[in-house]
Amino acid sequence: MKYLLAILLLIFTSCGSGEEKTNIEPQTTLKVALAYKPRSFDPHKHTDSSTLAVTKQIYSNLFSLSETGEIVPELVESYEIKEDGAIIFKLKKGILFHDGKEMKAEDVKRSLERNLKIPVSKVLVEAIDKIKILDEYTLEIIQSNSPSILLHNLAHSSTAIVKENSVGDNEINLVGTGAFRIKDWTISEKVILERFEDYYEEKAKMEEVIFQTIPETSNRLIALETGEIDIAYDISSNDLKGINKNKNLKVINKTSLGSDFVTINTQKITDKRVRQAIEYAVNKKAIVDTVYEGYSSVPKSILSPNVFGYDDSIEGREYNIEKAKILLKEAGIKNLNLGLWIYDEPSRQQMAQIIQANLKEIGIDVEINVLEVSSFLQYTGMGEHDMLIGLWYVSTGDADYGYYPLLHSSSLGAVGNRSFYKNSDVDFLLDQARKTTSNVLRKENYKKVQEIIYDEVPLFPIAYKNYIIGLQKNVEGFIFNPNGNHILSKVYIKKPE
Repeated sequence: MKYLLAILLLIFTSCGSGEEKTNIEPQTTLKVALAYKPRSFDPHKHTDSSTLAVTKQIYSNLFSLSETGEIVPELVESYEIKEDGAIIFKLKKGILFHDGKEMKAEDVKRSLERNLKIPVSKVLVEAIDKIKILDEYTLEIIQSNSPSILLHNLAHSSTAIVKENSVGDNEINLVGTGAFRIKDWTISEKVILERFEDYYEEKAKMEEVIFQTIPETSNRLIALETGEIDIAYDISSNDLKGINKNKNLKVINKTSLGSDFVTINTQKITDKRVRQAIEYAVNKKAIVDTVYEGYSSVPKSILSPNVFGYDDSIEGREYNIEKAKILLKEAGIKNLNLGLWIYDEPSRQQMAQIIQANLKEIGIDVEINVLEVSSFLQYTGMGEHDMLIGLWYVSTGDADYGYYPLLHSSSLGAVGNRSFYKNSDVDFLLDQARKTTSNVLRKENYKKVQEIIYDEVPLFPIAYKNYIIGLQKNVEGFIFNPNGNHILSKVYIKKPE
């Protein structure tokens, strides 16, 4: 009888175990790996891709940018552009901040005024002269630039609508209206967000999102392969083949609004012939083929083709060692020693090594200086470098954000102009492009800017940046955004069949 009971118990236990396997609980936490640690939860103070990848989930914008570069209302119900360039915004009603208070016109006004006080994001909204509250949900922005520029800039994640709440004598807590809110943001390598149950659109599919910093590309791939994470940002093109061969993984590989480029400090390398020689000597195709394994293209401009103001007729400087040597000879330069600054990332090191070898051929010795990202930004913002390899996302989809921060004399240093380039003609063209309401004139101005930059070479493009994102095969609902601030509220993990 004992043996019969034991057998029956074993049968029932086995049946119960099988039933448990077929009724797997849905995964409620999404794990995302970033290449760099987010710098803070304040989108107004930082424009780096890791910070904004996280803050985009917490805060919403008045507008967003579609994959095709079109402006799409987000917090705005409708808007009207007046003849004088002023814009009237009617906000959606019933949108709650994470503190439970409804967002109203006064909140938007304060958020934009906060942007105006912070140098990093001021460049996006400095055209605003005055903000008038028309009623609880309607405001009018009096501004001096082309309305098109401001609309595009309001889609940048650094102009997200934030609300300041005091939590102590000297401490400010920011709240947003996004699909997720902050659960734990400490000095560790993880940021944990939790679903905001009162989100104004369909609430997020996942209860939690954990952003984990894994600096090494190979380690991000390993974490993806072992199932430690669900999504890995900034996958190297060298790892694409491995992902494609893994039946449990899939990849998104799309063109972004960004480009890699070399910035030359014009205060240190003052002769444009030397700067031209440097560009002639850099084999951009070799970089694209080697570093990106052909998953990119050699650009003519730092603007990608899907950015307003891009001109396909502009000239590009092709690899030509002999021309480079002639220019250096004309400039009377022999045995030049330069420092090339990069932040610590494998593709940057590969690019730097190729550039180092290229410039060696024309008698320029290059020392590669590798820094952690925050140090890189700090010291290059102070002008310590001779050259650097930069990456800039024209996240607004408009040439103004591509050229103004990087080339205008008012943006010298940490704001973006790390070439410390000053040219009154460029300043005038960029200022005029901001003031006119004619997109035709704006395009003409941007074309002239590109022609000047081609001649004076404060910076030059290397490659268009592709976003390569690795995902588990069962990750569904991921919304790609060409500015890098991908949307995670629709993501869910498909249950195994």
